[in-house]
Amino acid sequence: MAKPKDLRALIDLTKTTQTLLTHYQSSLAPSNSNSVATKITENELPNPLDVIKATTTLLKSHTTTLSLLLITPPLTPSAIIAKIGDVSSGVLSGMVAAASYTPQAGQRDDVGNTMRVELRAQVRRLLGTWGDVLGLLLAMAERRHGTQNNAAKAKDNGPTESEKQEVLSATGVVWEACDALLKLCADGVVGLVVKKAEELRAVLLDAVEELKEWGEDIEDDEDNAEGSGDEDDEFGDEDDIFGASNKLGKDDKELKELLDTSVKKLKMVGMLYQAITKRRLKTYPAPTAGTKASTTNGDAGTDASPSRKLEDLLALLKAIPETVDDLASAFYDLDADEARQTLEKCCGEAKSAVELVRQSWTGSDDEFTTWSGKWVSAFDAA
Repeated sequence: MAKPKDLRALIDLTKTTQTLLTHYQSSLAPSNSNSVATKITENELPNPLDVIKATTTLLKSHTTTLSLLLITPPLTPSAIIAKIGDVSSGVLSGMVAAASYTPQAGQRDDVGNTMRVELRAQVRRLLGTWGDVLGLLLAMAERRHGTQNNAAKAKDNGPTESEKQEVLSATGVVWEACDALLKLCADGVVGLVVKKAEELRAVLLDAVEELKEWGEDIEDDEDNAEGSGDEDDEFGDEDDIFGASNKLGKDDKELKELLDTSVKKLKMVGMLYQAITKRRLKTYPAPTAGTKASTTNGDAGTDASPSRKLEDLLALLKAIPETVDDLASAFYDLDADEARQTLEKCCGEAKSAVELVRQSWTGSDDEFTTWSGKWVSAFDAA
């Protein structure tokens, strides 16, 4: 049976560690991500992905050991205290430092801003799952401490079946978060940006399909006359009330032609996403020891660093589906002028994206350079 003072020490340490976790999570919040100062010289700076991979592997191992200590009687405060110390003093501090680090201008940038944002989000999630394990640990320790206070010779019968299941479940959630973070590190920057580009392309094509279906649902004279003969039907059919007002009229040839042009061009943009993913994102060069962090000022011209170009490219790929949403709204409002202006904006974003990476990451012409020129010509003619 654990001594009361040992249980008290375990309870106090667990509460202190919970406070530390809250601080770590706060430091990784998007609004605070740029406020973390990490003073490391360039020669001492390891790749954040390597650090996070190593610390995540250790955390998964420590969590497994901790769960066994919790579900195997008797509860041993000294062993659990040592395990919590291993996690909080080494594993978590190293993980958070790597995730929160932001290189300054002129320093090496191994991951880029997109990966940094994703790393911080996933590390925060992992910290939250480990906090759930600590919460269960605290409840179990406090229950035993209370039992001892009520009965001096109380025997530790071990965790209840409910406690065992809760510990195993919480441990499984930590494992899942660890595995997701390890996969992110293994896939690297290329894997992440390819995944994001494919997701954005799917959103774009879904919007195009919805626009196409909307254009096929043309309002005719029967729609206007339907239901008008039934005076007892006060409200009529819901589809008539909420759908007819934004249906494309069969005589609205100008808007129909603009819609057809939009759908055709947007399908070509979907094709562009595929080409950029294959020829540019999948060939993005992994940073080396000599790679410098891109600056945050200046134009994204042909002399921009690969990491800066990549961030600008992803921003454009993200903006296009958002502009398409605005385009769809203009069509649903039957606003031809707004739709035309929004389509021009979308086309401009697409051509900016292709121009940004017209040449390879090393600044030379290749197959994509030739293809992109043909694509722009066909796109303008569509």
